[in-house]
Amino acid sequence: MNEATYLVRHTTAYTYSEPAQQSHNLACLLPRDYAEQSLDASKVLLSPEPQWRNEWRDIYGNHRHSFSLSVPHETLEVTLLAKLTRRLSPPPDIPRPWEDCVLPDGALWSSPALIQREFRFPSPQLPALNEPGFDCDDCFAPGRPVLAALDAFMTRIHGTFTYDPKATTTFTPLAEVYKKKAGVCQDFAHAAIAELRRRGFAAGYVSGYLETVPPPGREKLRGADATHAWYAVYLPGHGWIHFDPTNNSRAGLQHLITAWGRDYGDVAPLKGVLLGGGAHTVKVAVDVFPWPDQVPEDLRNVF
Repeated sequence: MNEATYLVRHTTAYTYSEPAQQSHNLACLLPRDYAEQSLDASKVLLSPEPQWRNEWRDIYGNHRHSFSLSVPHETLEVTLLAKLTRRLSPPPDIPRPWEDCVLPDGALWSSPALIQREFRFPSPQLPALNEPGFDCDDCFAPGRPVLAALDAFMTRIHGTFTYDPKATTTFTPLAEVYKKKAGVCQDFAHAAIAELRRRGFAAGYVSGYLETVPPPGREKLRGADATHAWYAVYLPGHGWIHFDPTNNSRAGLQHLITAWGRDYGDVAPLKGVLLGGGAHTVKVAVDVFPWPDQVPEDLRNVF
């Protein structure tokens, strides 16, 4: 099993044109702990310091923070510092045809109680599709092995949709994404998930980060220097298989996982309710440093 350790620094800074009287916030920032990733140390720094904060895990196992400020404030800065170790298992060998892996009649779905079944159904940002959003029927030829079908589908997404940060916003409806066939990593993931669910797969949205500085001789991946998104497909008996259509690759050691849910709305890094504040600006900065060789000196002793 290959592994690598990283330090992540993710800062979100809000500046308000007039004092905000109150703000109530929900954060989904801490990377996940699971079989292929461990959170070794972490801090979530808040400025100004809130009057109330709480931490817990949601139904999908994601780390959550909520916090409230009830005094006037003109800025709000939220910084995640996290040291984590990412492990990569050997790629699975799944010779079964894709038809065995879909609901409701796939032969591999033997347990009715799995929460993963929820990922087969529509979610708030991903309504049910009555027809394909793009041409991909040939990816799912009858009897084709499931991983071959899913790899071909990922490549089809990559080739069909143009990476264009100006084409969409965080709240662009799925129908418009299909019409424009352009957007960013969130749109690529949403377009894939909705179509996979239409075909019966349990598919979920994954948020995280990419290594900022690529290994020597490799190009920087799209989505580095910001939060990134991709999707995962649940194959009974084998678990979640992660696909990054923006970069046309399965997720590797450089894909650091924050959270997964049904769509972006389940795992937005920050959201909340604000009283007052007027107009505001937001600045986001993300760095992912291989540990310890590329970690700046001032960050080596943060924990």
